[in-house]
Amino acid sequence: MTANAQDPDAGAAPVWIATLAYTAFVIYGSLVPLDFHALPWTLALERFRAIPFLDLGIGSRADWVANLLLFMPLSYLWLTALVAGRSVAVRLAASAMLVPAAILLSVGIEFTQLFFPPRTVSQNDIFAESLGALLGVIVWWATQRRFRAWLGEWQRTHARAALAERLAGVYFAALLVYNLLPLDLTISAVEIFHKWREGKVNLLPFARLPHDPASALYEIATDVLIWIPLAWLWAADGSRSRQRAWAMTVGAAAGIEFLQLFVYSRVSDVTDIVSAAVGATIGVGLGRGFFHAAPASVARTRSWMPFALAAAWVVVLFLVFWYPFDFRHDGAYLAMRLEAMPRVPFTAYYYGTEFRAATEFLHKILFFAPLGGLLAFGVRALAWRYRAIAAGLAIAGLLLLPALIEAGQLLLPGKNADPTDAFLEALGGLTGYAVARLLLRAPRSAAVRPTTHAEHGAAAPGHVPVWHFPAWVAVMTLVLRLATQLPGMPYNVRELLDPAAPWLSACALAVTIYWVAAFPVWLARRPWHAARRWLALPAALAGYGLVAFVLLDVAVPDESLFDLAGSPILGWPGRSELALRWVALALVPGSLIHLAVLIVRRLRGLALRFAHFAAVVPPLVVAYWGIFMQAATDNLTELVAAPQPLGFVLLCSGFLAIFVAAAALASPWRGAAKWAIALASVPLAGACFALGLAADIDKYGQHFSAAQFLLSRDRQHYAGGIVIGLRYAIAHVAALLFLATVQWPWLRRRGQANGSFHANH
Repeated sequence: MTANAQDPDAGAAPVWIATLAYTAFVIYGSLVPLDFHALPWTLALERFRAIPFLDLGIGSRADWVANLLLFMPLSYLWLTALVAGRSVAVRLAASAMLVPAAILLSVGIEFTQLFFPPRTVSQNDIFAESLGALLGVIVWWATQRRFRAWLGEWQRTHARAALAERLAGVYFAALLVYNLLPLDLTISAVEIFHKWREGKVNLLPFARLPHDPASALYEIATDVLIWIPLAWLWAADGSRSRQRAWAMTVGAAAGIEFLQLFVYSRVSDVTDIVSAAVGATIGVGLGRGFFHAAPASVARTRSWMPFALAAAWVVVLFLVFWYPFDFRHDGAYLAMRLEAMPRVPFTAYYYGTEFRAATEFLHKILFFAPLGGLLAFGVRALAWRYRAIAAGLAIAGLLLLPALIEAGQLLLPGKNADPTDAFLEALGGLTGYAVARLLLRAPRSAAVRPTTHAEHGAAAPGHVPVWHFPAWVAVMTLVLRLATQLPGMPYNVRELLDPAAPWLSACALAVTIYWVAAFPVWLARRPWHAARRWLALPAALAGYGLVAFVLLDVAVPDESLFDLAGSPILGWPGRSELALRWVALALVPGSLIHLAVLIVRRLRGLALRFAHFAAVVPPLVVAYWGIFMQAATDNLTELVAAPQPLGFVLLCSGFLAIFVAAAALASPWRGAAKWAIALASVPLAGACFALGLAADIDKYGQHFSAAQFLLSRDRQHYAGGIVIGLRYAIAHVAALLFLATVQWPWLRRRGQANGSFHANH
């Protein structure tokens, strides 16, 4: 019987294995190096009651984030193993019990660490791990049906293309996590500027390689090697050309290098993009050559080729791991090295950073994976009667070679021999063998069976997934709460949340952002006649602004509302004057997001008349009249360049560029055009803002620009040009991310609203 994505038992065994293995990893990794020191029970309890809450700096931030991420998969896997596919009541009960259980596990681990110095025990770890467990449950509720469907696809679809695509997805996810380690994340423009000053942003290829040629060659080779499997799998998928697989790989490398700007201790280096291009070239060649020809078609006279390549790769491994071959053979030295060899697995990985541990792990795996893949291909190319013997010899070689290499390193003064490395190297070789064998045995058909909406856990066409709004609001609430605590954040942003109830304030503000970004998309997709749109759009946007004001009134303090719209001066009853001023303000994003969606739909070939676009002009005229001509404060008007009508048009153009880019990213538009629009929006919007904002403001006894006022930390620390540029780039990317993640289900849903506007409209 075919496994069903909703069957609770589909894929249960692999999930349970992964869950138990990860739980063991969490506990074991928290106690390494297993150096037990007995303590009296009363003393241990006394010390545990006094564990501190540490003041985290940039160096400790990575450890806090690592602990948070450590427990997210733990709660996610346990929920998947226990209740995925069960009734809602069972899932709710399990979720309610799992978070306290994870907190108890965290407390138990931290208490046990008192007996295993030099482990550090702190309240920070408990808080981070508890929050991670809670986030894991939230993410599970948002994605569990898709995850179960994804697991089920491994059992149902075995075509070579489908397997290659899924393996590529898993590898890319691992590569992304690795490149963001050690997770000392920052969005502070000041810290990013310090990275630049410290030479951690390198725009000149090969300018910062080690002076030693061997070390430089090793560094380049490892960077190339990391990207070969991804390009190899994307090319082996069979559904895309070599050029596209190459471009995807290089684009992924460029994107990761950009993200590393926000990891304080990592270096963003153009050299890595060049190395990725070389790795992509090798990978697409291997992928298309190996997996788009049937192994049976390989001539028997050529069956020796994979084994010859494997032998050559063994020589490469000896060169990499034994260079410079300065062996020492005296017994005393060997005895000393054996005595110093770690006895507990992964002990050496504990004494270092998370990034170093991940780097060593990845290097050991990836250097031996090609050997396993070559041997698998060679075994497959042999006549069937020889395959069993050849496979046994290949596996034996993959197990013995790492032991031999580590034994040789005992005699090399500059190398560190470790049984853990031998285990990882053997694991890499066996993984390469298993992956290649899996792909070689798969049917050659590149067709992937379409997955139904039910299997993906997605709503039927015409409906936005029910999980999207609560999941987005939950994540955004956390982002807002954390962002407003960052010292480098502009003070106007830090003051947005109500100090009396910051979490409730952050949640209400997240709901407001969702409403502001989503409702104009819904309006733009109404199949209104052009004349009706002229009448309906202003009324709809007025209601949109009123709802936004009500949400903001709950979310932010009055002072923040007054900063933009001004304090009431007309003596109207209640908050009616403030509400109308905010309705005028909301007309700007509402009209421009509406217009951006129409532009993207027109670019995608949908029939739209000029009247549909012109309908946004009256709301924008009303917005200008309310914001500038009837202004109750100069907080906004003084920021706009003179003449103000032209400045207003330029600012609207800048926002429109951002909104068009976000709508393009969220739309079902395929191809590179959407990414080109997103990339072009950065300089285009930046230029519009630079021209539309006042260049010199004389206030508070100082001269500063509008950009400095908006993007600086406070009035006493106005940032300079490059810092302003970096802060703007961060804000621009964040705006694209937030808008696109809100709008994608609204732009992709089908039904009456998805029909194109016909010519008679």
